[in-house]
Amino acid sequence: MGVPELNIEEQIQTISNSILDQLRILYQQFTESNVNHMQAYSKIDGIKSSVEDLRYKVGEYVLKVSEGLLYSNLYLDVIMQLEKVSQNIGAASYRFGVLSNKVKNQDQTLLTLAVSMVEKLIAATTNIMEAVRLLSVNAKKSSEKARNVIKIEEEIDDLYRNFELKLFEKQNSDMAFLMLSKDIADRLEDCADLLRDAANDLMYLSFLRE
Repeated sequence: MGVPELNIEEQIQTISNSILDQLRILYQQFTESNVNHMQAYSKIDGIKSSVEDLRYKVGEYVLKVSEGLLYSNLYLDVIMQLEKVSQNIGAASYRFGVLSNKVKNQDQTLLTLAVSMVEKLIAATTNIMEAVRLLSVNAKKSSEKARNVIKIEEEIDDLYRNFELKLFEKQNSDMAFLMLSKDIADRLEDCADLLRDAANDLMYLSFLRE
């Protein structure tokens, strides 16, 4: 393993850390009653823009060094997946802000499920960061962290199905409430799927290092 790999992995950690920052702000939106949702969204959107810029720079770097870099496609996949996670968090934040303006009293059952999904996304992203960090230190431990993400994705899937079921029970509610609530849950579930895909790519990289 050479300098290019280390540089790329360091930048992937930076992107992952930015996603953690976004998730923490989203968590505040879901759990704190006095949040200014448009300000929170503005912060999340600003982080998303920086992630997109960094993804472009890292992607350009990967392509420049690709001749001397084995499995550059795996690195490119990971950064693309993480960029999409960041974008989905932004979309969920915006929609929750709109929903909060329309509905003053949130449905606590649905909100609790959404909070649990965000908590697990934080755990999954933390494991992604660790998996990347450990690639150059201990490949076996890196693959263990990646497997953790795959397990967490299954747990988020269960929460998502439960969310859908509870939402279906409220089919007589306002259409805007139903659509926005469903879209928020969809975005969170998409984040879990993308983190799982990134974890699979990291697991392949770790196997190649063992």
